Amino acid sequence: MLMSGVTYKLSIEDSAFLSHLRGIAIIVIVFGHIGGFWAFKPYSEFLHVFVPVFFFLSGSVSLLSFNKSKSVFHYYNKRFVGLLTPYFLLCILSLFVYLFQQGRFASLDWHYLSLWLQIRPPGKAVTPFPVGHVWFLHTLFIIILISPVYFYFYKNKIILFILLLIALLIAGTQSIYDIENSFYFFGNNIFKPIVHSSFFIFGFMYFSIPQLRNRNLILGLFTCSILLNIVLVRLLELNIDYEFHTFAPDLYYVAGSFATIFLFLLTKRPLVRTIKRFPLLERLSFFHYHTFSIYLLHVPVIFLFNKLFMPENSQLKDMKYAVLKLIFVLIVTCIFAIPFTYL
Repeated sequence: MLMSGVTYKLSIEDSAFLSHLRGIAIIVIVFGHIGGFWAFKPYSEFLHVFVPVFFFLSGSVSLLSFNKSKSVFHYYNKRFVGLLTPYFLLCILSLFVYLFQQGRFASLDWHYLSLWLQIRPPGKAVTPFPVGHVWFLHTLFIIILISPVYFYFYKNKIILFILLLIALLIAGTQSIYDIENSFYFFGNNIFKPIVHSSFFIFGFMYFSIPQLRNRNLILGLFTCSILLNIVLVRLLELNIDYEFHTFAPDLYYVAGSFATIFLFLLTKRPLVRTIKRFPLLERLSFFHYHTFSIYLLHVPVIFLFNKLFMPENSQLKDMKYAVLKLIFVLIVTCIFAIPFTYL
């Protein structure tokens, strides 16, 4: 064990809650990319807050994983294998789809190859379908890479709160000044990892610090997050559409995402009980087990659907078309996610 001082463990209810929340989050993200994000703009763009939920979930289990590991290398091995295997399978799939479409392999010079290896796949020139959603894996990879530093300060709660505050201050500065381009490090922008570390850190702090699990405290934090966003919108005259806040996450994005996390924490017990009462809802465990594969594969499946069924007349995209697209993408993605997860 790397950290003998870590004594907490997740209860059965906590484990079920995290599993269900992960399943809900990935379904929402798939729905969003199918068209949910743009269905009722600007309000439907609020669905983007479910992306930071994944960083909270990762933080919730990573400290325990780190504690059970024999070494830092062992911890990295456990986390990176599960994270990167589906990604590299996606890279291989992309190469074969490109070969099928173009009749030749995509250019694999050192520049393009280095981008693939850095989890920053190149654009349309060598990728047959959109891969912009891979930013999440790139961000999570960097967070996991630096997470042992966070865990080192586990016993020093003041340091953890300072780290959390720094991430929030950086996000707050982004709300006023565009500083995102100042965070490049060897070609990799670490702005997103720093800001999203706030969710990761809070994830393991919440389940390891009993004082943070006070319901009144969480209710107060939820209220403050909502009020903060109202003040930011009024004071800075921000566009409430989350589309303008996701690429370079600012305090508006962070506060709204934390509000969503706090809301789920407040409804944890009824959520777990409700899902337990309805066996069909317990199928969410499938989405929990195959989250990364579903996340990576649903975009290529959307690409496939558009190639096969996209009507030339955009006016034919009615509700029936949207439902058909949702069902097709979910079924096909889930089928291919199983081998992606276990390979």
